[in-house]
Amino acid sequence: MTFLAAIGIVVSTFLLGFFIAGLHETGPESDNESATSVALTALVMLFVAVCTAFILVEPALINPLWLQYTLMAGVPLVVGYILRRALAKSMDSTQQ
Repeated sequence: MTFLAAIGIVVSTFLLGFFIAGLHETGPESDNESATSVALTALVMLFVAVCTAFILVEPALINPLWLQYTLMAGVPLVVGYILRRALAKSMDSTQQ
C-alpha cells in the first residue's frame, strides 16, 4: 500500500500542477464548461494527493517528513506546472 501511495502522490501532484497551469491559460473568451471541467479534475487530483499524503505519514519513506512531502509532492507539482506552461508557449510559437 505504501508503494502505491508513493506513486499516487507523485502522479496526482504532477497532474494537479499541470491542470492548474491549464486554468491560467483559459481566458474570459473561452467557454465556461472547459474551465469547469479542468477545475473539477484539479480538485479530484487534490483529493487524491491529500489522501495519499495521509497514508504516507506513519510509514515515512524519507525522513524528515517535510523533506518527503517536498520531494514527493512539491517538486512534481512545480514540474507539472512548468511543463504545461512550456508546452503552451511552444504550441503558441508554432502556430504563428
